[in-house]
Amino acid sequence: MTQHAKHASPQLDLFHLSWPLFVEMALFMAIGTLGLWMAGQVSAASVAVFGMANQLRMVFDRIFRVVSMGASVVVTQQRGAGDEAGAQALARAGFSASAWLGLIAAALVGAWPEPLLRLLQLPAELLPMAVPFMRVIAVAMALEAINVTMFAVLRAFTFTRVTMRLVLAMNILHVVVSAPLVFGLGPMPALGVMGLAWGQLASRLLVFSLLVWVWRHDLRVKLRLRDAIRVAREPFAAILAIGLPSAGEKIGYRVCYMATVAMAGSLGTAALAVHAYAAQINGIVNMVMNAVASGTEIIIGHKIGAGELRGANALMRRSVRICLLATGLGGIAAWLLAPQAIALFSDNPAVPALLTSILAIEIFAGQGRSLNVLVTGGLRAAGDARFPAKVNIYINVLAGTMLAWLLGIHFGLGLVGIWLAYMADECLRGFGMLARWRWRGWAPLARVARRRALQRQHAAATI
Repeated sequence: MTQHAKHASPQLDLFHLSWPLFVEMALFMAIGTLGLWMAGQVSAASVAVFGMANQLRMVFDRIFRVVSMGASVVVTQQRGAGDEAGAQALARAGFSASAWLGLIAAALVGAWPEPLLRLLQLPAELLPMAVPFMRVIAVAMALEAINVTMFAVLRAFTFTRVTMRLVLAMNILHVVVSAPLVFGLGPMPALGVMGLAWGQLASRLLVFSLLVWVWRHDLRVKLRLRDAIRVAREPFAAILAIGLPSAGEKIGYRVCYMATVAMAGSLGTAALAVHAYAAQINGIVNMVMNAVASGTEIIIGHKIGAGELRGANALMRRSVRICLLATGLGGIAAWLLAPQAIALFSDNPAVPALLTSILAIEIFAGQGRSLNVLVTGGLRAAGDARFPAKVNIYINVLAGTMLAWLLGIHFGLGLVGIWLAYMADECLRGFGMLARWRWRGWAPLARVARRRALQRQHAAATI
């Protein structure tokens, strides 16, 4: 076996795949916090513009994941079936589709930034600053759409350490470019929040160039101009079959979540501040769970392609134990420590007191979220994407949104009522997904996914 073949063989070890994903998530969280801090050093208006751009970017990110999630799953299944050439063809199709998606998003945001910002309720006096900012971000979004899919495919090929290094390089360049542009350096004038936009564009351009090289070197996928123009029909259909339901679920969740944020905003400044603190703390607590869930999804996809359904089931059982333990311990630590930390720099005594109640509820909500995120990813990797999408959207609307209004607003429980609805939402979805897995409702679809992978391999061999 050649040295390259050894390097390219799948490393289907959960820890080996998951720890670089954890580092990636920590880097993204750190760079987001640092960007917000730099914007805050300029002005409150810069913070508002930067935050609004992030909200818009997150909306488009959910759309970009139609391709990235679908490509990741079908590539892992094809590799599990032993069809390296088929996996490479699916990777090309994912690149093509994401390139078109990115161009459409960039054209939309770049041509009509003002109507989009007005739709998001950005104050009119901030538009002169926000419009040029969004036009630069629009170009970065075109690259981001491609990069998200290229990263997903690299992870599907089990190169999670490579993606971690690329994310590190991207974030370092973002800071190196942004900081002198935001604050000025020597004869270089301070550009304020526009410096963050140019830093983001430069970092996305760099990582795109590196990804093209890595795909060629490690995946043996040499991208050409026609790959960005022509989308192969059959691989694209396979990607959409997984990507559309999965992305629809995430978009539905985002819409419901924004509705509850608006409810929290109607409860006053303290409630909105606690909601923001709790969401940030949850992001930290859930990093281990999210990393394990992503690693589990990659391995299960490979096992489904290889026809190893028993192995997939055993892995899911192990991952459930890990995620429940990690989230439970993290939730308890946050409940004990975070309110005291917030009290040190909050001049409103109601904030840490309310945060203590919210984080107590979150201990239980986090258990349901662990099951939901982990098992939904496993079902998606097994080819069972429609069931979790439908169930999650229905429960989101009923428990996550309507119950939040009923408890928090109608019955006057405030933010505690909203968080009790979050707990009901997460636990109902989590146990629903776990029941689907335990009763093996995914197994017939996994066998279909395995047969399709073998059919693609056979069709390619006969050409």
